Amino acid sequence: MTDIVVVDGARTPHGALLGGLADLGAVDLGRAALDGLLDRIDLDPGAVDYVTVGNAIQAAVGQVPGRQAVYASRLPKGVPVTTVNEASGSGVRALMTARDHLAAGRGEFAIAGGMESMTNAPYAIPDYRKGRRYGDATLRDTMIYDALWDVSYDAHMGELTEALVEREGITREPQDEYALESNRRAARATEAGLFDAEIVPVETPDGIVDADEGPRKDTSMEALGSLPTPFAEDGTITPGNASKLSDGAGFLLLATADAAEAHGLDPKARFTDYAVEYRDPKWFNDAVAASVEALLERNDLAVDAVDRFEVNEAFAAQMIHVMDRVGVPHDRLNTRGGAVAYGHPIGASGGMIAASLLYELERENLTRGFVGMSVGGGGGVMAMFERDSE
Repeated sequence: MTDIVVVDGARTPHGALLGGLADLGAVDLGRAALDGLLDRIDLDPGAVDYVTVGNAIQAAVGQVPGRQAVYASRLPKGVPVTTVNEASGSGVRALMTARDHLAAGRGEFAIAGGMESMTNAPYAIPDYRKGRRYGDATLRDTMIYDALWDVSYDAHMGELTEALVEREGITREPQDEYALESNRRAARATEAGLFDAEIVPVETPDGIVDADEGPRKDTSMEALGSLPTPFAEDGTITPGNASKLSDGAGFLLLATADAAEAHGLDPKARFTDYAVEYRDPKWFNDAVAASVEALLERNDLAVDAVDRFEVNEAFAAQMIHVMDRVGVPHDRLNTRGGAVAYGHPIGASGGMIAASLLYELERENLTRGFVGMSVGGGGGVMAMFERDSE
């Protein structure tokens, strides 16, 4: 197998739902992140052989949204593009697809990641093409239906996570405690400027957005405890201990090790392996834990051999399950907060948190990190980055 390296990464800020990035669609955000990545790399854009773009909410976004973002960017108009839609896993699966493309000897440089605007997801009227003879028509929120709704069980992902909570005996208090800590970590990291290097400031009609909008540094257990449980009457999952709805985009530049060396580039890490696991859709939370286990087993690694686990916080309950089942210590998991604080712009999250992990490994002089998430439909995806510590 050809060694595949990660040259660099870039992401937009996480924009809150109806927040600072609201006037920009997914394609606009994708273009901003792509050009921001190109701006920081001393490489002719014409050297890029292939692009993969994760995007999950595609209702009314237009034909082949990944291609649109590439066409709007400074990349060559003729570069091949694949748009990947695998729900929350879209961005990480785009990275895996690009890695396999390069490892198979089909190119030297590839850009991969994802983009999403949950704010701009439209409402649809199902069956309206066939007309209405009489009565009301019901709107369908494509943000929910295309991204957060399990069709197999006709249930919200939050409802399915309530089933995990019941099975595992996870009470509300540890979920709220996890959410509080995620927000505190995110606020501390933001105030310390730990994300400045990876973020591409985005120009909007109302000005420049250059910082994540989601973290709530003033939240408390009392505030979290007052929130409703929309997925079950006596449930434990709330808007405060689940991932926020948000907008954003993020991409990495991958290369064969030989091509990076030939172009005088100094990669930040190696993209060494990945794992994909699927279970019954009801137990999608099990799949993310299984993907961590599979990647450890494939590489004969113990948990303590991994310096950072950047796992998308779809739900605090899911993270508690991963820590309990796999033995991942909290001081190595999402050390600068996660999606409970920042938000989870479905198809974009994989590219965004992968860029964050890349910079975290370099800044802290760490050797190995995992990045991944659960996937609607019963899946879990997990990728491994490695570097030589100094």
